[in-house]
Amino acid sequence: MSIETENYRIVKEQEESLRFGHFDNEDAWKLGNIIVEQARAKQVAIAAEIWINGYQVFRYGFQGTNSFNDIWLRRKVNTVNMLHRSSLRVHYMPYVGEDDIYADGHLDASVYGNMGGGFPIFVKNVGVIGVVAVSGLTHTQDHQMAVDGVAAMLGIHDLEKVKEEE
Repeated sequence: MSIETENYRIVKEQEESLRFGHFDNEDAWKLGNIIVEQARAKQVAIAAEIWINGYQVFRYGFQGTNSFNDIWLRRKVNTVNMLHRSSLRVHYMPYVGEDDIYADGHLDASVYGNMGGGFPIFVKNVGVIGVVAVSGLTHTQDHQMAVDGVAAMLGIHDLEKVKEEE
């Protein structure tokens, strides 16, 4: 099994496992701060955003992040909002026989991004209500930073992590 198909499986399992009972602006603040503290502990510079129903409720950028991070965040958020799945899963879709979002002009690459770092906020019995997005590392590390924050907030500690691409 290739790393791409393995990561697709892992990401899909992460999406199925990481579901909130509820999620509001206070929860977004908590999640955002968890991610910021995890990045600080790893001594990495990231930018992070959380959106609920099209409204940005959290944003933080470490020293060293810039407007390029903002561009990538926007693309990742747009992808998750459009497809209701993580942007890393979208990246791996062509590797498992699913559509490439850019093929045949389906989606504009200047607006949507098929790279990791955007993760849907799922609420049980509701569906996707928002997005947590991270930019500043490799796209698999951006994805895992977002997932680790969500998992920590939900008290889930045994979730399989995506593999770093070579």
